[in-house]
Amino acid sequence: MTLRVAADPARWMYIPARFPWQGYTRVEEWSAALLAALDDLHDYDTDQRELIRAYAEGLSRSIDTGEHRYAYLTQPHVETAIASFYEWPHLDVDDAELQGARDVRAVRPAVTEPFHSAALGDGTLTLRHVADATSGTVSAVAHWVWRMPDRDIIMIVGDSDLPRFLRLRPLYDDLARAIDLVPGDEGRSSIWPTD
Repeated sequence: MTLRVAADPARWMYIPARFPWQGYTRVEEWSAALLAALDDLHDYDTDQRELIRAYAEGLSRSIDTGEHRYAYLTQPHVETAIASFYEWPHLDVDDAELQGARDVRAVRPAVTEPFHSAALGDGTLTLRHVADATSGTVSAVAHWVWRMPDRDIIMIVGDSDLPRFLRLRPLYDDLARAIDLVPGDEGRSSIWPTD
């Protein structure tokens, strides 16, 4: 079944993983169009344009197999964020594993709470804080999880900027609530952006 994400287009942009995509034959064409739109709004200098172009292309090229990605790019010169979505056939793992609740890098126990979506029903939200072994940086990582009889749906956000994570948390919750299923598309796993 296909996921549909009714993301707020003023805040979230779907990041394509493969090209051609919606008329763009290569990632460079897509990033140039994105940069032109952002540049019209913010009038970037040359260095900012190059940084944003490279960031956008990196977002696309680094998408893992089975991952679908949205990025918060309203003002990429101020702050950015990434949300990753996964839809798998029901996995033979317990809830805590899917929620990331037993992450050995956690600096304190993960917190899991109920999370409800009108489209997907009752799920969970698990938040943990993990430390990078090399730098010591602590990041917030959240998993929004729905376990259905035939599939598991997960949205994951991680951020080493804890104040930004807290500031954007309501937007992440809204994005998680925007996930829906497109009926009649059994056997496929993909995301339809609604914007």
